[in-house]
Amino acid sequence: MRLSTSTNIHYMRENKEYILFIDSMRICSEVGYKVMDINFCDAVREHCEVFGDNWKDEVEKIAEQAEKLGIEFSQCHLPFYNVIDSKFEDRELYEKMISRCIEASGLLGVKWGILHAGTAIWDNRSIKVAKEKNIEYFKPKLEIASKHNLGIAIENMADFLIDGRPRRRYTAEVEELCDLVDSLNSDNVGVCWDFGHANLTGCDQIQSLKFVGNRLKATHVADNRGMYDNHIAPFHGNIEWKPIMKTLKEIDYAGDFTYEIHNETMKLPDALREASLEYTFKIGKYLLSLAE
Repeated sequence: MRLSTSTNIHYMRENKEYILFIDSMRICSEVGYKVMDINFCDAVREHCEVFGDNWKDEVEKIAEQAEKLGIEFSQCHLPFYNVIDSKFEDRELYEKMISRCIEASGLLGVKWGILHAGTAIWDNRSIKVAKEKNIEYFKPKLEIASKHNLGIAIENMADFLIDGRPRRRYTAEVEELCDLVDSLNSDNVGVCWDFGHANLTGCDQIQSLKFVGNRLKATHVADNRGMYDNHIAPFHGNIEWKPIMKTLKEIDYAGDFTYEIHNETMKLPDALREASLEYTFKIGKYLLSLAE
């Protein structure tokens, strides 16, 4: 298991200017990160390097920077929306960019792309309908991903608060997530476990990780205080990390321990960013030592 971070750990400057992938890679490399998750969530927005028609040139620049810095992209986060909602206003754009980012991932040697399952919000959030529609959606996506040597890891969700009330999300329960993955019955599908999402559900993360077992292909590592999806560094929320690390070792998890903690650095002055990144690297190395 290696320490990794999403590129979004260094994502926006103090003046709200977006940071290029190659600049995030550079500073992360300088503090010690050599494995990364390239975060394509903003690929649907004009500021993202892969949004424009010259996207392949931009991906080539990213690949060249990765080679120069000795960085490996082991996973990515693909753009996400409610993928089974046929009435989603920007569905065509999102689907175009998901396909583009799958291809870009292949060019960058990414092994696992993270996607969210959808929820049947129009049908009383039916689990049965959600499962059927997600299978229908993911089957062709897995075939496309396979052509680019990419696996798709479906992320556990949480019942997020909307207007002060929790709203049911499909795959917030570990049994639903694993049932969906098993039903897809493909060599290139697995689970991405988001520890922050799991904390919001109040589930027993140790038992959940054991239930996931060898389906686990990727992680999103972040802490929170059990109410909001804060995306802060481990030990800054209320998640108990020591037993989690031991469990990852126990289940022989072979993927990476990948930060998704953009809010840890987002509001810091630029002058403090590098020190903060160094601190997160030390936290990660300590956590990995618990799994040795």
